[in-house]
Amino acid sequence: MDKFPFPLVTTVDGEPRASSEVIARGVKVQHKNVMELIRRHRASLEQFGPLAFQTRKGKALPQGGFAKAAELVMLNEHQAALIISFMRNSPEVVDFKVRLIREFFRMRDELQHQGRNLWAQMQVLIAREVESKVRASFGAHLMNERKRDIQPLRSERERLEADLQPHLFTIQ
Repeated sequence: MDKFPFPLVTTVDGEPRASSEVIARGVKVQHKNVMELIRRHRASLEQFGPLAFQTRKGKALPQGGFAKAAELVMLNEHQAALIISFMRNSPEVVDFKVRLIREFFRMRDELQHQGRNLWAQMQVLIAREVESKVRASFGAHLMNERKRDIQPLRSERERLEADLQPHLFTIQ
């Protein structure tokens, strides 16, 4: 199985998504045909979440200006699986279906692993904070060290908390 020369799944706001453009390239049909299929089955697709329509600016033209803007949809895992299930099972489509589903699984596993790593980092940080507080109780010299450590520890905690926020609802 050859590797596709473009990413099949990307992360948007912490959620794996596949664009209608990628699906069209993967199954070797025109993008307008995939968009037509999405519009035809919009109600079914929206049962798995709102459709994320985007407008991509057209390419720059040599005479100046830009080509016509293109509309595309960023589909979540369930929406992408549903839309490709509506396509005929030619060998290219079947191959792409397998690759796309596999890539969604890989991306989901990677995001969950990343979330677990952030939690481990947070636990190490908490242990460092506790150690710093305990050491500060032993004397003035160690109290001054604690005062120097407070701001970097706070900054690291804020960064980790910000990174953890998107993962709070995805880790199972």
